[in-house]
Amino acid sequence: MLDIKIKKSLPEFRLDVSFSVEHEILAIVGPSGCGKTMTLKCIAGLFPPDEGLIALNKKVLFDSRTGINLASRQREVGFVFQNYALFPHMNVFDNVAFGIHQLNQFGNKVIRERVSNLMHKMHLGKYEKRYPGQLSGGQQQRVAIARALVTEPQVLLLDEPFSALDSIVKESLQDELLDLQKYFAGHVILVTHNLAEAYKLSSRIAVYDAGRILQWDDKKAIIDQPANAGVARLTGVKNLFNGVIEEAGSTYTLINIAELRGLFRAESKSSVKFIKGQQVGVGIRSDHIKLTEESGKNTVPVQVKKIVDEISGNTYHFSAVAANGLETKLEAKIPHRQMEKINIGASCYLHLPPNNLVIMSR
Repeated sequence: MLDIKIKKSLPEFRLDVSFSVEHEILAIVGPSGCGKTMTLKCIAGLFPPDEGLIALNKKVLFDSRTGINLASRQREVGFVFQNYALFPHMNVFDNVAFGIHQLNQFGNKVIRERVSNLMHKMHLGKYEKRYPGQLSGGQQQRVAIARALVTEPQVLLLDEPFSALDSIVKESLQDELLDLQKYFAGHVILVTHNLAEAYKLSSRIAVYDAGRILQWDDKKAIIDQPANAGVARLTGVKNLFNGVIEEAGSTYTLINIAELRGLFRAESKSSVKFIKGQQVGVGIRSDHIKLTEESGKNTVPVQVKKIVDEISGNTYHFSAVAANGLETKLEAKIPHRQMEKINIGASCYLHLPPNNLVIMSR
């Protein structure tokens, strides 16, 4: 297990995070400049935390109390940088072999066998004499991953590894990363801005904001039950409202949402217990909202304000009139096959399914 509990003062905020990683892929998501990459650099030994503890399978890598701070090469950590950081004057073979040469533990025959075997697994065998400038972005990324793995680390750190790649190459490399778990049994931490990417590749997700972890949980729990409005926003929930609990049953909760001028029923999915009169946050994802022709339970009358045409459907921007007379904005993503043509300015109803409404503490 990789255990991290660190603090570090940065110009914009103070990084203060605590989490652990099993033999899995943990994704760290959050806005730019929230401390994601700095966390990786602290684990790798590139920057020391101000205080805290980093331990790998009970081996202490950093401990501010005892003064332990192992050098990067002693930590059994592989790091894939966002810009790949390949050496332009070295060919592919020498780039991959660079890390293992630095260990000064193996002869040339062992190095040749290990590098060649890994290059074969990464589909790089025929490129060993080429230089980074002669490779595509996807090929360069494979070289960077191979270089990080050749020392047989216990931890693999990936800093937005797919951000500069086109969609086809990105999808191919994502699939290869999943396959990598067949022969890499260590701990993987993936930093990404892309929630869909994090969900596809990881088993757990840590949501960062301003140097803190807002939620660290199983990926399905992050999506289905965000801990608060901050996590909801950072994981793509566009429709967020304030509400008051009117009734809290064992299998359902009834919420008064003044912004939508009505009572809305939500299925109880969280272990958190709510009480009558409690103020809560309520959210629903854009692709869970349904268009309906008439008023009914869990519906709200709206007017179409904007339509964005997309490949698989349209994104509709609606407004509803709140109890105080102000407008409340809603967004819904409706697939082409599920919708009729609705024009800007048209009035209709939206259905907010009870099983898709999320209740959050405020």
